[in-house]
Amino acid sequence: MAGSVTTATAGAGDEVFHELQEIARLTRYPDQEGEGRDRLIRFLDQYSGVSAELPIVDSLCARFGLYPYMSPVALPDEASALALEYHSPQSLAKLGFTFHAQQQRIYQRLMDGHSVVLSAPTSFGKSVIVDALVASQKWQNIVLLVPTIALLDEIRRRLSHLGTGYTIVTHPAQEWGQRNVFVMTQERFLELPESPPVGLFVIDEFYKLGSAEKEGTRRSLLNIAWSQLRATGAQYYLTGPNIDSLHEDVDSDLRENLVTTDFKTVVVELEDRSHIEEGVAQLEDLKTLLTAESEEQNLVFVGSPQKVANLTSEVVGVKRGDLVDQLAVWVAENYHPDWYVVHALRRGIGVHTGLLPRSLQRATVRLFQRGDIGLLICTSTLIEGVNTVAKNVIIFEKAIDRKPLDFFTFSNIRGRAGRMFQHFVGHVITYSKPPDDSATEVDIPIETQSSLAALSTLIQLHEDDLSEESRERLAAVLEQKVLSLDTIRKNKGLDPERLVETASEIVRMSADQRDLLAWTGVPSAAQARQVLELGFDSLLQSHQRRGMNFNMLWGRLQAARVSGGDIREMVERQLPYARPGQTPSDVVDDVLRFQRNWMGFTIPAMLRGVQSVQSEVLGEHGLARGNYEYFLREVEGLYLPNNLADLEEYGLPLPLAKKLVQYGLRGDDLPAILVSLQTVAASEGTRRALSEVELWFLDDVVGGLLQETQPQTSGSNP
Repeated sequence: MAGSVTTATAGAGDEVFHELQEIARLTRYPDQEGEGRDRLIRFLDQYSGVSAELPIVDSLCARFGLYPYMSPVALPDEASALALEYHSPQSLAKLGFTFHAQQQRIYQRLMDGHSVVLSAPTSFGKSVIVDALVASQKWQNIVLLVPTIALLDEIRRRLSHLGTGYTIVTHPAQEWGQRNVFVMTQERFLELPESPPVGLFVIDEFYKLGSAEKEGTRRSLLNIAWSQLRATGAQYYLTGPNIDSLHEDVDSDLRENLVTTDFKTVVVELEDRSHIEEGVAQLEDLKTLLTAESEEQNLVFVGSPQKVANLTSEVVGVKRGDLVDQLAVWVAENYHPDWYVVHALRRGIGVHTGLLPRSLQRATVRLFQRGDIGLLICTSTLIEGVNTVAKNVIIFEKAIDRKPLDFFTFSNIRGRAGRMFQHFVGHVITYSKPPDDSATEVDIPIETQSSLAALSTLIQLHEDDLSEESRERLAAVLEQKVLSLDTIRKNKGLDPERLVETASEIVRMSADQRDLLAWTGVPSAAQARQVLELGFDSLLQSHQRRGMNFNMLWGRLQAARVSGGDIREMVERQLPYARPGQTPSDVVDDVLRFQRNWMGFTIPAMLRGVQSVQSEVLGEHGLARGNYEYFLREVEGLYLPNNLADLEEYGLPLPLAKKLVQYGLRGDDLPAILVSLQTVAASEGTRRALSEVELWFLDDVVGGLLQETQPQTSGSNP
């Protein structure tokens, strides 16, 4: 029996035997397979694993395909031993890993050379199959696309743990090895200087290809990446939860490769508290619930970062150990003492939102996984593949960004409760009525050219491949003569009509205005302003400008430049301009939002677009052209020293990275600064100068880097 089952024996003698008899009876009826498996998992939740019935339990685990839960030392017979051996992939043998029946089926199909589109519950263990595929070393190059940058570091660390010898490439500027695993978001994959020869590619959360978002730049880029990868003819493994079918116009090969399963390794109990009146009554009930469950790990889901902030002032969590308080002090010193994250930590609460710096996201998850904090309040960022251990998931919300929770999203959140070997039975408490069960169909717009296909997606297709309807939608772009299709296609993800409008605006400019576009290196204020304003007004779509005007953008960018990327200073500079009713905590969020969304993505994309357009238009008129690469790198690097901003995604907070510069941290490129970081971290002088919290951050980052050169030799199922 699994050694990690440590709870007290459910009942002695006859009671245990009787329950096993009932579970065994269910094996006779194929239509009751799921019920039998659920009942066995509930039994395991209470079973000590040391009774005389152990051989029977092992037999039932084998019968229901739950091989990971079998005892490795007391197998009942030779057949069970062989079954266990068959479900233990050789590539993960040194980790002592065992598949359950459905994992083995999918893994074998992939190893036999077939492609798979897998829809399976969150607790299925889809990622472990990826690990086994990588560990098999069957393919020269593997591409793994994930939805968030936060996942890059988590997966890099996980794959490094396998010690396969692959070079794990997470950044376009990284040098490739002889054999590589490219772990990237779609944006980074499309930025690669050249496409690698691909043997296998994996898309995690593949349903995002056909997400019903109205304004999906990321969806467009994912479709383009998919199309590019599909064109290589490489084998593929697409994974996602709770998908019922693919759009009828999707290629039949794809639909034939869809595998749907509801195989579960944990049981989830749902408690509906939607009958409690919304507002004060629900909040009071939540407080009571969290008090009663304070010894458990509780995850509370709400719909927006602002609601996370509001709730942290209403409830109280649990702190275990001194590290949480020390982290609160450090965050107060380096971000702002009135930031709600500081107050939350002091109340024993961790938070996880899209605005939180990635290093603090990781720190929060680590504290939660270690049990240092017992309460985590989060938005949907946590359901996008970040692995957490929570026995209780509380859905204290009925909408995300004012959009009601649909069944698909509700199911994804629900799937975060329970965890193999840790919580056989998870609990979900919902304060909104569970949505009606409805089928989820996934479209791949670049394949079907449906209404979900953005113009920026369709323009990537060859004209001969466009449907009549798509051609009509693109007519204004295809028939114009202002900007070449080559330039439009090169700017992947940008709206073609806005690119044409930008080119037209340059044509209409006066000679003096055009002169302000033709610069290289460090721009004057007038030059930078001219380029940025052109991009802001002409290139961005209305939803991309939401909540921002150009003067705000310009002012905040200047504040970031003058502050040299110092977050605390940026906050202090912005406080005098706070809107009525805005708190210092709101201002911190605003600064981080500007850094993350505008400096990290929108402004660089805008600059690349304007640079490309002006280069063609001015060149055709025989005028000097601009090159904004230096300025672009300055903005993208948050006005920090070279490559320092990249360390955030490895888990190193920017304030700490800045501090380490005075101890010698530097590097002309990403590999160089990572090597420098390890050198600095090993220096006794540096370590004496850092606080306990800072060493906690630093050692975690360096430990993750060292895993790539120091493969582990033992482990267990996650």
